[in-house]
Amino acid sequence: MSLEDKLYKFLSFYKEMPDWSKRLIATPFRILPRKYYLGNIYKLFYEEAKMLEYSSEKRIEEYQWLKTKKLLKSAYETVPYYKETWQKYGINLNQIQSFEDFSKIIPFVTRDMVQKSPEKFLSDLYSKKDYLKMNSGGSTGIPLTLYYLKSYSRAAEWAHMHLQWNRVGFKIGKRIATLRGDYIGKNRIYSFDPWRNTLILSSFNLNKNSADDYIDLLDKYKIEFINAYPSSLFNLIQLSSFNRRPVSSLKAILLGSENIIEWQLEKFKEYFETDKLFYWYGHVELCALGGGCELSSNYHFMPSYSYVEFIPTSKIDSKNEDDKTIEIVGTSFINPLMPLIRYRTQDFGIESKQKCPCGRNHKLLKKVIGREQEIAVGLNGERITLTALIFGRHADYFNHIIKMQVINNAPGKLIVKIVPKVSFSDSHADEIVNTLSRKEGMPFETKVEIVDKIETTKRGKHRFFIRTFD
Repeated sequence: MSLEDKLYKFLSFYKEMPDWSKRLIATPFRILPRKYYLGNIYKLFYEEAKMLEYSSEKRIEEYQWLKTKKLLKSAYETVPYYKETWQKYGINLNQIQSFEDFSKIIPFVTRDMVQKSPEKFLSDLYSKKDYLKMNSGGSTGIPLTLYYLKSYSRAAEWAHMHLQWNRVGFKIGKRIATLRGDYIGKNRIYSFDPWRNTLILSSFNLNKNSADDYIDLLDKYKIEFINAYPSSLFNLIQLSSFNRRPVSSLKAILLGSENIIEWQLEKFKEYFETDKLFYWYGHVELCALGGGCELSSNYHFMPSYSYVEFIPTSKIDSKNEDDKTIEIVGTSFINPLMPLIRYRTQDFGIESKQKCPCGRNHKLLKKVIGREQEIAVGLNGERITLTALIFGRHADYFNHIIKMQVINNAPGKLIVKIVPKVSFSDSHADEIVNTLSRKEGMPFETKVEIVDKIETTKRGKHRFFIRTFD
């Protein structure tokens, strides 16, 4: 087992320890490179991902088909759900000789199926000592219990993440700051982890009084990379008293685990005076990982991580006929303990049919739109994305708020909660109501509520949009 996974159960306790005790514990482990502690699976997947990064479409398809055939056989023989379901449907794996057959014959798996009976998706090749339990709340707010294979799944995940981050110069050992919902103790705004060379910033104690201290810490620790939830980083710069605050050592900002909104990206570039931003799409189910590109705004889906399908959907209407909306469906290659096959992510995007100028032959999305529960429903059943609703409009009121949250509590009904800056006025409230109402062509009746705070999720994320009905 890798040392990373051996110590994983102590991670929360370790983060809350005083920095002096972390230094004491970490000293003997810093003798060897951190790659060593991630184990051989990390090295294997890193090399495979690197090999496929610029491979031909034919080579990628051959690799993915070999992985998929092996996975189908193992799942049928060792995972109760697949054996029962595929027998029920009369599925003969010998009839599946291509990805075309695969998509026609193998049924989808949904979140509800996994949520209802997670134990049925576990392979009997492994014992409970091999389980690493994970939980996901996601945009639905309903917990999903998942199990990773120790010394395998997290190592494979990190291998792919690090290779993606290389596109903006990241290497293991570089000094990095995280603002991603880590709990490090009551009233603490930061902690430093010497083993990972990481400054951990608290999402939970960030407020008007502490925001500038967070920025000063980035300078003090000579941070080269910021790894953040977009909503948390946006909250930081909105609370800061600085309009711009470059960090001299900063090389790039890494953004993931939430929808990426173009308007936020522009704010980050302006505030930190940098154009080096890397963003990615992924989720705790480990079924798809798509990262940004050096030469375009495309998301590249990594072929050694999973087999990804883009399934056309009519759930979201696109005004541009060339922009066809798809749902992301994934088959994971990195979790043999709990293999999810043709898993419907409920995440939507806009597929790119053109070759990317970077030369990678990966499946591409122009844009990730978000989850089904992040789409507003209008008076007549219109389905409108968060970008079209809010962030594609470049309204003035954005400059006068700290936080906002839109609640779609009935078809055609919106409540907009605002944590205001001092400069926020009645005219800005009127602007919000007008831009989100039938007056401006939006199928909603909207009201604004001024609040002192907007609660984050247990993971420290700020939900911009909540829909309270199906």
